[in-house]
This record gives sequence, structure tokens and C-alpha cells, in this order.
Amino acid sequence: MENNEKTPNLLEEYGLEVTAGEVEEGKTYPIFGMVTKILNDIPGEVEVELNFSIIAKMNLPTPAKVELLKKRAFEPGIFLSKILTKSDTMIVDCQTVIFGKQLTKPV
Repeated sequence: MENNEKTPNLLEEYGLEVTAGEVEEGKTYPIFGMVTKILNDIPGEVEVELNFSIIAKMNLPTPAKVELLKKRAFEPGIFLSKILTKSDTMIVDCQTVIFGKQLTKPV
């Protein structure tokens, strides 16, 4: 695929960069992926599995927000998360979730 003048380079446009490296406990990172399992759906104490390997704690205060998260499971999203532990299973405190716009399918 050719990079033509009409296709914006979003990495340059928004000042983003892709890097590889270790994450540090106590720091916040965007995690790209999806909810692969709901571990606890009690409002205020929600725990989910991200990408089949990361445990994310979420403070979703209402049943409606928990239901919305369940509906959007397995959809790609960005999970802004503070790393709590990197032991055998990474545990994060997910502060913000950004899902893309839902596409409607023609009937």
C-alpha cells in the first residue's frame, strides 16, 4: 500500500510514537486491546480480564455502566491504566476506557 499525500500520518499529526520496553509499577499507560472476560460485575468493584492476560480493576458505579462494558466486550478499545503489579499476572487500575464509534449494520 502506497503512502500518498491525501493519507494523513496520524503518528506525526498527533505527536504519537510507538516504542517497545518495560512498563513500571505505579505509572499509567494506554493498553490497546479488548475485554476478554468479566471476572466481577458488581458496580464499584468491577474486574475484567484484558487481552486474555491482564486483570483490570474498574470503578463503574452504576449497573448501566457495567452493562455497557459487557456489551462492548470483545470490541477493540484503549484502556488508560495504572500498573499495580507486574507479577505472574499483571494487575492494573483502569481509569478510563475509550471505545470506537459503534457501527450500525444495515438491516
